[in-house]
Parts: sequence; structure tokens; C-alpha cells
Amino acid sequence: MDPLRDPLDGLSPSLYVATLAEIAHSDGLNPAERDLLDQHAARFGVDLGDLPEVPRDLPTLPWATRVLVYRDAVTLTLADEKVSPEEERHLADLAERMRLSAEAVEAVFAWVGDYEALLDRLDALIGE
Repeated sequence: MDPLRDPLDGLSPSLYVATLAEIAHSDGLNPAERDLLDQHAARFGVDLGDLPEVPRDLPTLPWATRVLVYRDAVTLTLADEKVSPEEERHLADLAERMRLSAEAVEAVFAWVGDYEALLDRLDALIGE
């Protein structure tokens, strides 16, 4: 299953990567964030050196696109295992720009936490 295949409807791959890059650069780009950006750019054939400006107003994107982009932004901020105050501000701003409710934001954070816990359980199961 590829959850980004159809839900990126209304958002170009370069704008998707630019949105993530905006969050990643908010507190300085660390190696883990750079790796994730490189992976997303390679997946969609996007040049990280030629990204468009992210518009301020994003609520016209389909609901699933907004939720998945926000999920990926949250995941990116957690790549270094901490969310800086700058990243928190950028995530809050992105949620506002996408008109995501507080409930939707909380649900995304809960899902990402659940997913991380599942990955940790898998690592424990196969690691030793």
C-alpha cells in the first residue's frame, strides 16, 4: 500500500518536498532530517536545490493530502528524536495554514507515536 499515491492529489511533488524542507530547516538541518528529505526528493524525482515557495494558504488541498503532509512533517521533526521550539512553531503554523483542527493535529501526533512504538517493538523482536 502506498498511502501517498492518491492523497497527494492537488499537491505537486515539488511542493510536497518543499513543505517538508521548510519544516526541516526551521532549526537547522540535521543529518537524520537531511536523509529523510533526500529520500522523499529521490522518490518523487525532485531537485532539493530547486524547490518552489510554499504558499501561505493551503486549505484547498484535499483533506487526506493535508493530513498526510502534516503526518510527514511531524515524522520529519522527530527524525532527531526531539522537536525544537522552532519546529513546534512551524508545525503549528502549517496546521493553521492547512486548516487542521486541534483534534486532527492530536490524532496525527498519536498515530506517529503509535507507529514509532510499533517500529521499536519490531526492532526489539528482530534485533536480538
